[in-house]
Amino acid sequence: MLTNLIVIIILLTAIVTVVTCREVTISNVIPRRDTDGNILDAHDGKVFLYDGLYYFYGPSYGSCKESPGPTGCASWHAGGCGFQWNHNVSLYTSPDLSVWTFRGYVFQMSSLKNPGVMFWPKVLRNPKTTKWVMWFNFLPAPGIDVHQSLYAVAVSDTAQGPFQLVTDNVTTLAWQNTGDFNLFQDDNGDAYIIYNSHIDVIYNPRFLMSVEKLSQDYLSSLGKQFNSGWFGDNVVEAPAMFKRNGIYYALFGRCCCYCADGSGVTVHTSSSPLGPYQTKNYLGNEGHAQQFNVLQYKTSDSEGYGYLWQGDKWQSSPDGSKGHDFTYWTPMYFDQDGNIQYMNYTANFTIDVTSNIY
Repeated sequence: MLTNLIVIIILLTAIVTVVTCREVTISNVIPRRDTDGNILDAHDGKVFLYDGLYYFYGPSYGSCKESPGPTGCASWHAGGCGFQWNHNVSLYTSPDLSVWTFRGYVFQMSSLKNPGVMFWPKVLRNPKTTKWVMWFNFLPAPGIDVHQSLYAVAVSDTAQGPFQLVTDNVTTLAWQNTGDFNLFQDDNGDAYIIYNSHIDVIYNPRFLMSVEKLSQDYLSSLGKQFNSGWFGDNVVEAPAMFKRNGIYYALFGRCCCYCADGSGVTVHTSSSPLGPYQTKNYLGNEGHAQQFNVLQYKTSDSEGYGYLWQGDKWQSSPDGSKGHDFTYWTPMYFDQDGNIQYMNYTANFTIDVTSNIY
């Protein structure tokens, strides 16, 4: 009787969790659509894998249209599409990076007491508190200089929200007058923010990048004692950070600000998340996109993971709607020393994706 019960339990476990492996073809010339047939409206956000499911958080820019030009920031004070007050954060999920389901708006700007502009949201799940934590750039209404944006933080008990605001101004950072940023979670659960700042008049030009450790609850940072110090080129933005084989990679591009031409990316590496970082190689700008994320995805090859570079192709939508702008994804390849190879343009590519189906 006991033996039969054990067999039943084993069979049920096998049914509940099934690991599948499939080849997925991803296109950069056909709009990505959700299961309802709508074009994915999520940009300059974050894509990551958690518990067998891929999460794609990003601002919804909707049907807003603006005249094409070399930069989308030139008219932001006049209400450019990237700086509207009514942006919400969309969430899409996928088991394989191919089939995407819209889960709704997980954070809505109408929930704020103080109106303003939101962009560049990044989300992590804190394994210590089990909370989902979102950071985003915030420009209080009626608007301050875009170079003086604040960082806001919101939390949720679930991935699908709703996220509730904790603060609209993180004041613990080593440097103020912050710009673009990204979040990185290490293997031990420690989290870091990589961000640019342009307040210190000693440095000229401005827009310099650094990495800083977050508090245990991810709701603030630990300041200058846990900051890498500035490194790499100046006049940079749109950072991404990841870890592979014990090496920490910090990538950022030249200042672009919703530009149609995109921005080339330079790589910096270190054996520690807080540096020191060494400047490595230039990855090019063959996809004419602005970086917003590097995704570590699960695969069945010997290494276990692959890496996708992801960027926004601003002013690329056929109908002119910012919410329909394309995103450009491309696989990242590494040589035997861990150097990322130059990224050539690819219209379509096929990758081996492993996922858990429940």
